[in-house]
Amino acid sequence: MSASLPSIPTDEEKIQSAVWRAKRHVNRQALMSAGATFVPIPGVDMLVDVSVMIKMIDHINREFGLTSEQIERLPSQKKIIAYQAISWVGTVLAGKVITAQVAIAMLKSVGIKLGTKQAARWVPIVGQVSAAALGYTALRYLGREHIKDCEKIAREVSLRLGLSQREKTSN
Repeated sequence: MSASLPSIPTDEEKIQSAVWRAKRHVNRQALMSAGATFVPIPGVDMLVDVSVMIKMIDHINREFGLTSEQIERLPSQKKIIAYQAISWVGTVLAGKVITAQVAIAMLKSVGIKLGTKQAARWVPIVGQVSAAALGYTALRYLGREHIKDCEKIAREVSLRLGLSQREKTSN
Protein backbone atom coordinates (compact mmCIF):
# COMPACT_ATOMS: atom_id res chain seq x y z
CA MET A 1 0.00 0.00 0.00
CA SER A 2 2.69 2.55 0.94
CA ALA A 3 4.39 2.08 -2.45
CA SER A 4 1.35 3.64 -4.13
CA LEU A 5 1.03 6.72 -1.92
CA PRO A 6 0.16 9.75 -4.04
CA SER A 7 2.69 12.53 -4.39
CA ILE A 8 2.03 16.26 -4.18
CA PRO A 9 -0.07 17.15 -7.23
CA THR A 10 1.77 19.75 -9.31
CA ASP A 11 -0.43 20.22 -12.35
CA GLU A 12 -3.83 21.92 -12.43
CA GLU A 13 -5.84 18.80 -13.32
CA LYS A 14 -4.36 16.76 -10.49
CA ILE A 15 -4.78 19.60 -7.99
CA GLN A 16 -8.45 20.06 -8.93
CA SER A 17 -9.03 16.32 -8.74
CA ALA A 18 -7.52 16.22 -5.22
CA VAL A 19 -9.69 19.19 -4.20
CA TRP A 20 -12.85 17.48 -5.48
CA ARG A 21 -12.09 14.17 -3.74
CA ALA A 22 -11.20 15.94 -0.49
CA LYS A 23 -14.37 18.06 -0.49
CA ARG A 24 -16.48 14.97 -1.08
CA HIS A 25 -14.79 13.25 1.86
CA VAL A 26 -15.24 16.29 4.12
CA ASN A 27 -18.97 16.46 3.38
CA ARG A 28 -19.43 12.75 4.21
CA GLN A 29 -17.43 13.02 7.43
CA ALA A 30 -19.31 16.14 8.56
CA LEU A 31 -22.61 14.32 8.01
CA MET A 32 -21.39 11.36 10.06
CA SER A 33 -20.42 13.72 12.87
CA ALA A 34 -23.82 15.42 12.75
CA GLY A 35 -25.53 12.05 13.00
CA ALA A 36 -23.62 11.23 16.20
CA THR A 37 -25.42 14.13 17.90
CA PHE A 38 -28.56 12.00 18.03
CA VAL A 39 -26.89 9.19 20.02
CA PRO A 40 -28.35 9.56 23.54
CA ILE A 41 -25.07 8.90 25.38
CA PRO A 42 -23.34 12.00 26.78
CA GLY A 43 -19.95 12.69 25.22
CA VAL A 44 -20.29 10.32 22.26
CA ASP A 45 -20.80 13.15 19.79
CA MET A 46 -17.65 14.97 20.94
CA LEU A 47 -15.62 11.75 20.72
CA VAL A 48 -16.95 11.25 17.20
CA ASP A 49 -16.12 14.88 16.30
CA VAL A 50 -12.51 14.45 17.46
CA SER A 51 -12.12 11.09 15.71
CA VAL A 52 -13.69 12.41 12.50
CA MET A 53 -11.49 15.51 12.59
CA ILE A 54 -8.30 13.46 12.92
CA LYS A 55 -9.28 11.08 10.11
CA MET A 56 -10.55 13.90 7.90
CA ILE A 57 -7.34 15.96 8.13
CA ASP A 58 -5.24 12.84 7.53
CA HIS A 59 -7.34 12.00 4.46
CA ILE A 60 -6.99 15.53 3.07
CA ASN A 61 -3.23 15.47 3.66
CA ARG A 62 -3.01 12.08 1.92
CA GLU A 63 -4.98 13.37 -1.10
CA PHE A 64 -2.44 16.18 -1.52
CA GLY A 65 0.64 14.05 -0.77
CA LEU A 66 1.18 15.97 2.46
CA THR A 67 1.29 13.36 5.21
CA SER A 68 4.59 13.25 7.06
CA GLU A 69 5.23 9.80 5.55
CA GLN A 70 4.59 11.02 2.00
CA ILE A 71 6.81 14.07 2.41
CA GLU A 72 9.66 12.00 3.87
CA ARG A 73 9.59 9.76 0.77
CA LEU A 74 10.16 12.70 -1.57
CA PRO A 75 13.56 13.35 -3.15
CA SER A 76 15.52 15.77 -0.93
CA GLN A 77 15.04 18.86 -3.16
CA LYS A 78 11.28 18.32 -3.45
CA LYS A 79 11.06 17.60 0.30
CA ILE A 80 12.72 20.95 1.06
CA ILE A 81 10.35 22.71 -1.33
CA ALA A 82 7.35 20.98 0.28
CA TYR A 83 8.35 22.07 3.79
CA GLN A 84 9.04 25.62 2.55
CA ALA A 85 5.58 25.74 0.95
CA ILE A 86 3.94 24.45 4.15
CA SER A 87 5.78 27.11 6.13
CA TRP A 88 4.85 29.80 3.58
CA VAL A 89 1.13 28.89 3.75
CA GLY A 90 1.34 28.78 7.55
CA THR A 91 -0.83 25.75 8.19
CA VAL A 92 -0.34 23.66 11.32
CA LEU A 93 -2.11 20.63 9.90
CA ALA A 94 -0.16 19.68 6.76
CA GLY A 95 2.82 17.35 7.04
CA LYS A 96 2.05 16.39 10.62
CA VAL A 97 0.32 13.64 12.56
CA ILE A 98 -2.81 15.15 14.08
CA THR A 99 -3.38 14.32 17.74
CA ALA A 100 -6.60 14.45 19.73
CA GLN A 101 -5.35 17.60 21.48
CA VAL A 102 -4.80 19.37 18.14
CA ALA A 103 -8.23 18.24 16.89
CA ILE A 104 -9.94 19.50 20.06
CA ALA A 105 -8.15 22.86 19.80
CA MET A 106 -9.23 23.22 16.16
CA LEU A 107 -12.83 22.29 16.95
CA LYS A 108 -12.92 24.78 19.83
CA SER A 109 -11.50 27.46 17.58
CA VAL A 110 -14.65 27.38 15.47
CA GLY A 111 -17.11 27.18 18.31
CA ILE A 112 -17.76 23.55 19.16
CA LYS A 113 -17.59 23.64 22.90
CA LEU A 114 -18.51 20.47 24.76
CA GLY A 115 -20.82 22.22 27.21
CA THR A 116 -22.77 24.19 24.61
CA LYS A 117 -23.20 21.25 22.28
CA GLN A 118 -24.07 18.84 25.08
CA ALA A 119 -26.59 21.26 26.61
CA ALA A 120 -28.24 21.96 23.26
CA ARG A 121 -28.72 18.29 22.46
CA TRP A 122 -30.88 17.69 25.55
CA VAL A 123 -33.53 20.16 24.41
CA PRO A 124 -35.90 17.90 22.49
CA ILE A 125 -35.67 17.96 18.69
CA VAL A 126 -34.73 21.64 18.16
CA GLY A 127 -31.68 21.40 20.42
CA GLN A 128 -30.49 18.20 18.80
CA VAL A 129 -30.96 19.61 15.31
CA SER A 130 -29.10 22.78 16.34
CA ALA A 131 -26.24 20.76 17.84
CA ALA A 132 -26.07 18.57 14.72
CA ALA A 133 -26.04 21.63 12.44
CA LEU A 134 -23.30 23.24 14.56
CA GLY A 135 -21.16 20.10 14.38
CA TYR A 136 -21.70 19.67 10.63
CA THR A 137 -20.93 23.32 9.88
CA ALA A 138 -17.81 23.45 12.04
CA LEU A 139 -16.28 20.24 10.67
CA ARG A 140 -17.13 21.17 7.10
CA TYR A 141 -15.60 24.62 7.59
CA LEU A 142 -12.39 23.23 9.11
CA GLY A 143 -12.09 20.61 6.39
CA ARG A 144 -12.63 23.10 3.56
CA GLU A 145 -10.15 25.57 5.05
CA HIS A 146 -7.55 22.81 5.25
CA ILE A 147 -8.28 21.87 1.63
CA LYS A 148 -7.64 25.50 0.64
CA ASP A 149 -4.32 25.42 2.52
CA CYS A 150 -3.29 22.15 0.86
CA GLU A 151 -4.26 23.54 -2.54
CA LYS A 152 -2.07 26.60 -1.89
CA ILE A 153 0.80 24.33 -0.84
CA ALA A 154 0.46 22.22 -4.00
CA ARG A 155 0.44 25.35 -6.18
CA GLU A 156 3.46 26.76 -4.36
CA VAL A 157 5.36 23.46 -4.76
CA SER A 158 4.45 23.48 -8.44
CA LEU A 159 5.66 27.06 -8.82
CA ARG A 160 8.93 26.43 -6.97
CA LEU A 161 9.60 23.22 -8.89
CA GLY A 162 9.04 25.12 -12.13
CA LEU A 163 11.44 27.84 -11.01
CA SER A 164 14.13 25.34 -10.00
CA GLN A 165 13.78 23.53 -13.35
CA ARG A 166 14.21 26.82 -15.22
CA GLU A 167 17.27 27.67 -13.12
CA LYS A 168 18.85 24.31 -14.01
CA THR A 169 18.25 24.76 -17.73
CA SER A 170 19.57 28.33 -17.76
CA ASN A 171 22.89 27.29 -16.16
